[in-house]
Amino acid sequence: MTDPLLAGDALARRAALVLAVPLQAALGARLLDDADPAAGIVLPVGELADGGAGGAHAGALAVGMEAAALLAALPSLTVAEHAVSVSTAVTLPAQAPRGHDVVFRGTLDRRTGRSAFTSVVAACDGIVVARAQIVKAVVRAPAP
Repeated sequence: MTDPLLAGDALARRAALVLAVPLQAALGARLLDDADPAAGIVLPVGELADGGAGGAHAGALAVGMEAAALLAALPSLTVAEHAVSVSTAVTLPAQAPRGHDVVFRGTLDRRTGRSAFTSVVAACDGIVVARAQIVKAVVRAPAP
C-alpha cells in the first residue's frame, strides 16, 4: 500500500515544522498564505537578515529560498517522505533593502522517485533579488 500524499492537516503541520526551524523562526519567516503553504514565504529584512550594508545578507536569502523550495515540494511528498537539499544554484541580481519584506515563491518543476527539482524566485517591492534552482533528495521522514 502506498502512503498518502501530504495534504490538509498533515501538510499544514509539516509546513509549520519548516517555519519552526530555529533559523527560519529567528529570521521571522512566515507563510504567504496559511491555506496554501506551497505558495511560499515572506521574510523581513530585519537586523538579523542585514548584511551590514543596509541590504539582505545572501545567507538570509538562502534560508528563504531553501524554505520556499521545500514548501513547494511538500505536496508531492507522501506522509512518510521528507526532502533535503543536495544541490543549489543561486543568482543574486539585486539588493533587498533593510526594513522591507522579501517574498519567496517556489515551484516544483519535476518530481522523480527520489528527487524533487524546484525553482525559487525572491522579490522585494516587485524587483527580483534572487533566483535559485534547488534539487532535493527525497528521503524517509524522521519519526515524529
